[in-house]
Amino acid sequence: MGETGNTRWSVVRGAAEGSGPERDEFARRYSPVIRAYLGARWRHTPLFPEIDDAAQDVFVECFRENGPLRRVDSQLPGGFRAYLYGVVRNVARRAEKARGRNRERPPGSGLDLGMVEGREDPLSEVFDRAWARTLLRQATEVHARRAREAGGRAERRLELLRLRFLEDKPIREIAVEWDEDPGRVHYEYARARDEFKDALREVVRKHDMACSVEKECVRILRHLSG
Repeated sequence: MGETGNTRWSVVRGAAEGSGPERDEFARRYSPVIRAYLGARWRHTPLFPEIDDAAQDVFVECFRENGPLRRVDSQLPGGFRAYLYGVVRNVARRAEKARGRNRERPPGSGLDLGMVEGREDPLSEVFDRAWARTLLRQATEVHARRAREAGGRAERRLELLRLRFLEDKPIREIAVEWDEDPGRVHYEYARARDEFKDALREVVRKHDMACSVEKECVRILRHLSG
């Protein structure tokens, strides 16, 4: 998928042109975002069991000939995030209108479209949080690949981040386990954080070429901590 992993716009372009591997990767990357939005939009509604089908409809819409992926502009503000959000929302609205037209639905299964649309602002927040998690995963993959390529202390710093964030171990405890000076471990930890931030900047830049990378990174981290 290229030297910067699967964060390049080439994945989007390849998926649009019918490449099987890129379409599989596209679906793997963005399915959690799509499902999170649909799940929040249709929670407590009769459409909730149809999330899987609707997610597939999003991919069908994206991959169809002359579909949205062929028209997406990497230079537009909001980048691919804004474009995907529009596609998912349109597919959801189409499903809701179809449900409303179904005269054979059982009593009590109606869908209040006004209620759903009135929640669009908080729903966009759900989408943005899921998008932030997706970019964070991609940044983690880029960081890990770089560490493997560099080897040595870089891989050690990657492990340090894992111990600190996933296992919640204090630096002093890690220093004891590694039999290293705590000051040295603190220094390596700071470097590891900088390396991860650099990976995140790369991922953000590849998704939204028109954005302020630093501001977008702050926005992503804010959504994750919110």
